[in-house]
Amino acid sequence: MMWPWYALIAMGCFASMQLLFAYFTRNGLTPASILVFVFGFGWMLYVVHVMTWGTPLPVRTSVIGMLFTAGALGYVGNLAAVRAVGLAPNPGYAVAIFGLQALVVTFVSMLVVGASVSWTKIVGVILCAAGVALLVI
Repeated sequence: MMWPWYALIAMGCFASMQLLFAYFTRNGLTPASILVFVFGFGWMLYVVHVMTWGTPLPVRTSVIGMLFTAGALGYVGNLAAVRAVGLAPNPGYAVAIFGLQALVVTFVSMLVVGASVSWTKIVGVILCAAGVALLVI
């Protein structure tokens, strides 16, 4: 399967998840209580996945340290995202704002990992950012 299909599947799953987060927070659940179930269940699924497929786990200390850093960033980012979705007048506004990560990832990946990008793609990312700005106004 090509990467755009994976991206579309991810978009559908994450959009559905954000709508569930909005529903839960508007019905009295706290972001932390939502996320403990989401990540707890997700963790169990990943353990089964790794055991079933025999996926090798990292052993280098530097890689494990960076993975823990990613986990901490994920904790803070997801907690803030669920709070934003729950408080926004329309959950889509909050999702659009933290979707601006595409702008950051696009430009930083050019510098850090040498990712390719064209002027057309840069204009597309800038237009996305402009669209988000219109939502926030």
